[in-house]
Amino acid sequence: MGEFTNSIASRVGFHETEDLVVRLKEGDEIAFEEVFQLYKDLVYNLALHMLADKSEAMDVTQEVFLTLHRKIHQFRGESSLKTWLYRVALNQASNRNRWWNRRRRSRTISLNLTNPENGERELELTSDGVGPDRQMLSSEFRQALRDGLDQLTFEQRAAVMMRDVHALSYEEISSVQDVHVGTVKSRISRGRNQLRAHLKPYWEGKAL
Repeated sequence: MGEFTNSIASRVGFHETEDLVVRLKEGDEIAFEEVFQLYKDLVYNLALHMLADKSEAMDVTQEVFLTLHRKIHQFRGESSLKTWLYRVALNQASNRNRWWNRRRRSRTISLNLTNPENGERELELTSDGVGPDRQMLSSEFRQALRDGLDQLTFEQRAAVMMRDVHALSYEEISSVQDVHVGTVKSRISRGRNQLRAHLKPYWEGKAL
């Protein structure tokens, strides 16, 4: 399968500056609104892809920006503000994921990745085996992909999604997940390999 070849297109339209962070720390509501409008969709989409529940994703998004409002003074600039927000979002999603897992809630991974208004593009999958380079995502194939993603660990799924869907660099994912780059690459490789094995019948045409 290689990797998910398309990703969410970045809508970041300005460079983060020390002035913006200073304004946030001074309680500038205009600066907060700028950051909210710039990153709310990215945060929401990450939460939705991890939790597959729109209500939960909205709650996570709200909590992320409440955290920004409350804890911006803890931001030291050791990573980009976007990476910091991703880290908060992933931590919130992980907490909710553990809470639901303790209650044995069945989960389905969201693959609603197309929203032109948010600058997103359709998810495309490629096969390493014989067959067309591009495959239409039938309902059966989408379900198989959801099932495959759901079988990954939370950390693997997060790494794959951030790399192949959200187009974060290995270094950014390393910062978000607070692990070494080598660990990030291992998680992505294992996740992709597991998905490839799970989807092999579709690549070979046996399940179509």
